[in-house]
Amino acid sequence: MNKQHGGDIEGAAKKYNLCREDIIDFSANINFIGPPPQLYQKLQNELKLIEDYPQPNSENLRCRLAQKYGFTADNYILGNGAVELIYLLISVLEPDYSLILAPTFSEYEKALNSKGNDIKYHYLNKSNKFKIDVEKLKKDISQDIDLCILCNPNNPTGNFIDRDTIFNILKYNKKRGIYTIIDEAFVDFMNRDISAVSLLKKYDNLFVLRSLTKIFAIPGLRLGFGIGQKNIINKMYDHKDPWNVNIMAQRAGELLLKQKQYIKHTKISVNKEKKFLYNYLKKYKGLDVYYPNANYIFIDISDLNITAQHLCNKLAKRAILIRDCSNYRGLNNNFIRIAVKKREHNLKFLEQLDRIFHNMK
Repeated sequence: MNKQHGGDIEGAAKKYNLCREDIIDFSANINFIGPPPQLYQKLQNELKLIEDYPQPNSENLRCRLAQKYGFTADNYILGNGAVELIYLLISVLEPDYSLILAPTFSEYEKALNSKGNDIKYHYLNKSNKFKIDVEKLKKDISQDIDLCILCNPNNPTGNFIDRDTIFNILKYNKKRGIYTIIDEAFVDFMNRDISAVSLLKKYDNLFVLRSLTKIFAIPGLRLGFGIGQKNIINKMYDHKDPWNVNIMAQRAGELLLKQKQYIKHTKISVNKEKKFLYNYLKKYKGLDVYYPNANYIFIDISDLNITAQHLCNKLAKRAILIRDCSNYRGLNNNFIRIAVKKREHNLKFLEQLDRIFHNMK
């Protein structure tokens, strides 16, 4: 089984002797609506394009992104998912001493370690519901720090940093010559605008990462983008594989960036289901359920007589995968994360959870 991330359906099928089709995956935070229906037809119609090379730097997509989010095409770079861009950007920046949150997305730490970078961890506290205390964060930003990475909303906790606070952090970091990366992989699921993209006009020490994989449910295609100053973007182009985004992902991206109604429908549907799940889960004694701001729910099971691994295994045997968060730095075996799914799947998950908890009595 994949010990770093969710979504390993093939591994679960083998480990638990299940049919792949029977598995409901709550371990990966992907839009349960699925890709826009017209995407399948578009890719089918253009399948013959796999005989051609993709555009080396995804020029068409960069222009579409500039039209949608502002700036110029030269401020954008496309990646084989946002994760590729994390590794690429760190290679270009060559930081000596970086600060990241704990808990947060594990690939920041892995990317920094791959370059031999020294890391300082700003530990979020359970007593504060793992929310950022800006003044405490500032105390951890010493003069030696040259890179700060933030995930907004944070994975796995789901907590977000409002734009005024981001502004505060950027201003503080700029005075100290600290570069800031903000990963907004799940920002499209939010019901309020917290994106730092507009702040790029004022702060040249900022790079924003975005993902099309999560919101458009295309983890198999892989597509993400970054927005930054032209000098950093140019250096990233000098370091990257010339054909890092395949031609089908490029063509998919051109269609996906037009999907305003799909995004609107997604927010309404996800909001409805996450409230349903949240309200139901809150009824269980022993569960401390964090309010979901994105499309996943973070849960503290400390008051139950069961570990996260044990609960994950029990559910997996019933063909339901959830995320054991014990391998997140700053967490232990008392935390899980579940994706928000469609009602039919949410009910099946809750049914199995009811049975497990009933047998524990």
